[in-house]
Amino acid sequence: MNIRQRTYKFLLLSIAVNCLLIIANCHGQLSNKQGISTISIHPSGTLFTFGLPQSSTIPSGFQQSVFSYTPFPFTVFPVNTSINRQGKTEFSGLIGSFDLGLNVSKLLKNDRIFRCEAGVYYACVPHSYAIGNDYQFLLNNKTASIWQNTISYSGLSASLTYTSKSLGRRTWGEARNYAQFGVRTMNYLDKSAENQEDWVFNGKGFKIQSEVISRNAFLFFLELGKTYWRRVDDMRSLDMGIRVGIPTNSFVSNTFTGYNNNQATGANNILENGAYFGFQMSYHLPLVQLQKEKPKIKKADRIYCEMERKVTVKHRYRITENELKIQLYDHENEDEDEVSVCFNGQYILEKYTLTRRPKIITLKFLPNQQNILTVFAHNTGKEGANTSAIRFVLSGKTEEIILYADKKEAEGIEFLY
Repeated sequence: MNIRQRTYKFLLLSIAVNCLLIIANCHGQLSNKQGISTISIHPSGTLFTFGLPQSSTIPSGFQQSVFSYTPFPFTVFPVNTSINRQGKTEFSGLIGSFDLGLNVSKLLKNDRIFRCEAGVYYACVPHSYAIGNDYQFLLNNKTASIWQNTISYSGLSASLTYTSKSLGRRTWGEARNYAQFGVRTMNYLDKSAENQEDWVFNGKGFKIQSEVISRNAFLFFLELGKTYWRRVDDMRSLDMGIRVGIPTNSFVSNTFTGYNNNQATGANNILENGAYFGFQMSYHLPLVQLQKEKPKIKKADRIYCEMERKVTVKHRYRITENELKIQLYDHENEDEDEVSVCFNGQYILEKYTLTRRPKIITLKFLPNQQNILTVFAHNTGKEGANTSAIRFVLSGKTEEIILYADKKEAEGIEFLY
């Protein structure tokens, strides 16, 4: 088994593992915007690859071109096919780009994701050329009119990715748009065309002179697409997008010379550089979660003002501001309910008779500790239980809470700032 065959088997195994990981994680949740960051492994593959147009010239002395470039889609994944001299189809290797990266991802406070990645890759880029009508010939009783060529290369890659805010839940998880910009080192490996090939039959056809003119280059790429979160706590996600890769220089020079009646009648010189665009699919598998330690929540020395009464905290809220205005009122008929309001172990309102008109109170919170608001009853009014209504606005949403109390028990609200 040669190196290319071993490489193909390894890549096929990587693709299979990638597909299994995608299938195994099929339920998405919305992110909790906690600023989490992770280190992830990132396998990626180009499912459909199209070669971009290459430079083509006609040498002096010829009046007609032999080949014209046609971007031919290689949609049979992951194997490319070509026609041999006997008119039979043969396999010529994997088509596409296969990446394995390691990245650090961060969910920013503005609900966008920033990702920095480095990795390795293997690519095999296709190009196709249509033979002019004057040079067509028959192979196994079939008209031969398309010549397919590929270039293989590998190297290192680095990229930066930035996403939009969450677009909400979709079929495959929480969706975001993303843009990825990166660079690759391109180290030439192989080409499908032989150095010299003779495809002249019955006086018609062409000959190829293929030469490697450079073995190293750089490629810049841009990818646009959507990412779908699989789980909120570790940044597991599926990416799908369109990638365009543009190299800095060419690898191979191919000269195609056409023959008619065994006479050379035209030629093309075509430079191939590995430029391509394709449909990219990838998966982020978290390895390590990097997250700042959550501050420890300190229990206040004194929480309740009336220690002899049983207090039940039935409502809890996380807040981002250090103070909050609340409205205290009687949401039912005014029946002379008399209450005292306790906050963090101190009375902020004493023996107040509830009315339908709200009483505005400002709460100032202590960071990283329990902030408890409790309403204690001094009577049960004229219509049964003592009930207090508390209303406030949190993150643009109005919250209204009804607290019940008597001379033995009371209910409270906890705020975590």
